[in-house]
Amino acid sequence: MSMEANNDTTSMTTECDLEDELGYDLIPMYRVLFGISCFTVPLGILLNIIFVITIICRGKKIFAVNSHALLLSCIAQVILAFIQGPIRVYFYYHNGCLPIAGTPLCELTVYLDYIPTQINDFLMVQLSIERFLLVVKPFIFHRARHQTHTLPICIHYLGLFIAIVFPCLYYPIIMQNGAATIDLENPSETQTCDLWYAREIYELFDLLITFVPYFLILIMCLFVIGIFFYQKYSRGDQEGRQIGPRHHRRLLYSLHLFLIWFLLTWSPWVLYDFFQTIFNLTYSVYIDAITTFIVYLNYTFSSTIVLLTFKEMRQFCLSKLGFQHGLSLIENRIQPVRPIQTIDRSPALKSIVANRFMT
Repeated sequence: MSMEANNDTTSMTTECDLEDELGYDLIPMYRVLFGISCFTVPLGILLNIIFVITIICRGKKIFAVNSHALLLSCIAQVILAFIQGPIRVYFYYHNGCLPIAGTPLCELTVYLDYIPTQINDFLMVQLSIERFLLVVKPFIFHRARHQTHTLPICIHYLGLFIAIVFPCLYYPIIMQNGAATIDLENPSETQTCDLWYAREIYELFDLLITFVPYFLILIMCLFVIGIFFYQKYSRGDQEGRQIGPRHHRRLLYSLHLFLIWFLLTWSPWVLYDFFQTIFNLTYSVYIDAITTFIVYLNYTFSSTIVLLTFKEMRQFCLSKLGFQHGLSLIENRIQPVRPIQTIDRSPALKSIVANRFMT
C-alpha cells in the first residue's frame, strides 16, 4: 500500500511498511490492536463523556486547590481520548499508514498529539510533587479566613499556567524555526509523519521534556513510599496513621491510584524509547506500536479512576445518570437465601414434649 504526494521540487512516496527493520510481519499485530481498539475506544469515549457531564454539573464542589492538577490532567487526557482514539482505530485498520509527511493533515496530527500529551506530562509532574507535599504537610494549601493568598497557592497557579501555556506556544514556534513533519536532512528517504528537528539542540531539548517529567514522577513516588514505610515502622502504627480530615485521605487515595496507573502505562514506552535512543538500538515497530497502545490506554481510562474515587462524582453518576436504578434492579433480582432459623425451646416446653412421648 502506498500514497504519493507531489511537490514543486521533489516527488515523495510514502509507503506503509508491511515488515519492520527486523523482518517481522506487521499486519497481524495491527489486526490484533484494531480488534482491541474497537472495544476500548468506544468504551473510553463513553466513560469520558460521563466524566465531562459530571465535571460540568459538579464542578463547583469538586474543584479545589489540591485537586486542580488532577482534574486538569484528566481534561487533557479526555481531549486526547476524543481526538486520538478514532485516529488510532483508523491507523490500525490501515495497517499502520500515517498521513503523508509534510502535509497539513500530518501537521495537524502532530499538533493534536504533542501538545495535549506534553500538557498532561507537565500536569502529572505538578500533581506528583503536590501529592508528596500533601503527604508531608496535609494543610499546605490551607488558607486562613482573612487571607487572600499564600505562597504555596501562588506557586500552584504559576505551575498550572506554565504547564498549559508552554506546550501551546512551544510547538507552533518550533515548527516555524528548526522543526518540521518531514526529515529535512534526508528528504529522499521514505518519510514518517512525525516531528523532525534540524538541529541537535532542539532534539536534545525534546528528549529532556519527554524523559525528565517521567523520572521526576517516579522519584516523587519513591519518596512517598519511603515516607509511608518510615511512618509505619519507625514511628509506630499509632503515630504513622494519616492525619487530616476524611476528604483529604480520599484525595490522597485518588492521587495514589492515578499516579500508579500513569506509571504502569507509561513505563514500557518511556524505558524502551530511552534505551533505544541512548544505546542506538535497532528500531522495532512491534515494541513501539504495543507500548504506544498501552500509553493510549492511560488517556482512555484515567478519568474513570477519578469518577470512581471522588465521592461527589461517584454519587452523581449513581443518582443522576441512572446507574443507581440499574444496581437496584440487579439487587432485587438476586435474592439471598435466608438461613434456617432454629427455635430455642424453653425448659417448660421440653418437659411437656418429653411427657407426651412417655405417655
